[in-house]
Amino acid sequence: MCSPESGDERGPSPGRRNRGGCRTPEPLPCCRPVKHRLLISLIAAVTVAAPALATAARPVVLVQAGHVSPGEPGYLAQTGASGGPFGGESAFTTRLRKDVIAQLTALGVDARPLNARVEPLGVAGATFVSLHHDSAGGAAAVGRAVTGGGENWYHGEGFGTASQTPYGDSGAHRTPATTVSATVERRSTSLARRIATRLGAIHTARNGAHASFSGLVPRNSNPRMNHFYGYYRTNADARVLVEAGAAGTDNVFLAKTSLIAHAITQAIADDLRARGLR
Repeated sequence: MCSPESGDERGPSPGRRNRGGCRTPEPLPCCRPVKHRLLISLIAAVTVAAPALATAARPVVLVQAGHVSPGEPGYLAQTGASGGPFGGESAFTTRLRKDVIAQLTALGVDARPLNARVEPLGVAGATFVSLHHDSAGGAAAVGRAVTGGGENWYHGEGFGTASQTPYGDSGAHRTPATTVSATVERRSTSLARRIATRLGAIHTARNGAHASFSGLVPRNSNPRMNHFYGYYRTNADARVLVEAGAAGTDNVFLAKTSLIAHAITQAIADDLRARGLR
């Protein structure tokens, strides 16, 4: 209820008579505004403690299972190496992609699956990683996007030697292709080094690996890994390709997809953290 102003001891007025002789009550005197400091403080505290409406987005990592259908135009004949612990490269990359995505998701990363045909064309993200294993007699290695030239061209839909310029019979490529800047190369190289370090630590005879381990592929030595078409179908800030091992000699190792995924996932997480994205 409203009380008289401080200092007014008269109390409520008995009212005034109207023309009929009846008394009509007068309105109560106005109260001075009371400052509810405690209430204001509580409201302010709740406002500050409430979650922000716009939270930082989780980093997007694009995880490609190499050679998994549908294929990429211009490379449709490249269906992957035969052999391996699951009967073919695409069977291996499908399993490895599943494990990588699960482990990245558990770390709070927005991990998204891709097949050989990168969709949507030009998809953005913090990181693009393409998963593979080499053919018999090959090696474990890590490649990354580099500047200069562009994607590889082959005869028909992926036959013969990789070339930086089209052959007369090269299959058509999707356009527009994305580009690799110096910044993308720098970020890609940093990530590739991290993956090579962690993959090399587990690619051991104790884990069933007996093929050679090449580590980070030199910049100008392997166009199949350093000018891989997938780098030119995404706008990811870092782009790498992982050959986890060689079919046959590394079959026991390649069967350990969770172990391999852990090495790749931790390297990606370290890289995102170094870039201030985690």
